[in-house]
Amino acid sequence: PRLRIFLKDNRGWMNPFSGAVVQGVERPEGKLTPRTVWQMAQTLSACPHARAGRMHDMQELLNRGRAYGAAQQAQEIQGTAVPTPRATQQVLGDDLAQAQSVQRHMLSEIPRPPGFELAVHLSPHAGVAGDFYEITTLRDGRIFIALGDVSGHGMQAALVVATALKTLRFVARSTHDLTELVCRFNDEIKPDLVPGQYITLFAAVLDPGNRVYTCLRAGHQPAILVNLAREDVMRRIGRSGMGIGLATGQVFAQSLRPVSMQLEAGDIVVQSTDGALEAMNDAEVEFGEARYLASVLRRYDDSAQELVDGIAEDVREFAEGRGIGDDLTVLALAVLPSEETALEHAPPAV
Repeated sequence: PRLRIFLKDNRGWMNPFSGAVVQGVERPEGKLTPRTVWQMAQTLSACPHARAGRMHDMQELLNRGRAYGAAQQAQEIQGTAVPTPRATQQVLGDDLAQAQSVQRHMLSEIPRPPGFELAVHLSPHAGVAGDFYEITTLRDGRIFIALGDVSGHGMQAALVVATALKTLRFVARSTHDLTELVCRFNDEIKPDLVPGQYITLFAAVLDPGNRVYTCLRAGHQPAILVNLAREDVMRRIGRSGMGIGLATGQVFAQSLRPVSMQLEAGDIVVQSTDGALEAMNDAEVEFGEARYLASVLRRYDDSAQELVDGIAEDVREFAEGRGIGDDLTVLALAVLPSEETALEHAPPAV
């Protein structure tokens, strides 16, 4: 279907690999003829984006086509038959900038609970992200933390992110039980997902008073708990469960397996979306879990924000020349040393 996107009145064909509108691909009477296919093939054989083999998201292509058509009509009203690439880019740029602004505004501010440090790094792949996070205080005073990844990316995934955030916040106002919250979120948002679309979610609740941390995984990868003072310096946390939107009711609820743990001073919980692990270099080698864990451990003594930014930078450097083909989000929760612990380890006064 992505190879069959034409502007109205045969004003151009949308190259699904580059996202550019191509003139000269004819579709007589709205029909795809052998000549049409031959012209497509000639275009793609000279397209470096096509050699990479990755098409843009369908919704993103449709949005580009609409923006191009709008720019074309505006130019014609002003007496110019064909819009310049700069005019088209301006329309696309304005729409994208507005979408980015809306999405940034929707993402929650990072709270600063006493004794803890929270930080997030989010890098959208297509200007707007299909990744999202939510950090908010529940009615009972505990802190709800969620990191989600909508399947696909681009404008369509970003629209689902907006719905997901609104739904999460609505549900969080009426319950503080983690499993019930995620189940209600799943049942509420499933009707809004297109067939085949789903969301992976890592969700947790932190009680700042007693440092009890409860988490569950809905199709998402495990989080990493690291602390050089623990016997097990680094370990995965979270049991696997069904992704959001794949089922409802008891079938979904029974797949969730929350776990609780007592956090200690020096603990850092790190979670990310799969954009970190699946980023590839020019040799098509993935960044992978080993490099990811090494990046976390190397930055253990950094601040939480320096840690998440540093992990993202390591992924980008690894994929340099090819680029990260997905959204990339890293979230960290650090347990700060208590005053008593800090005094015990402080150097003697001179």
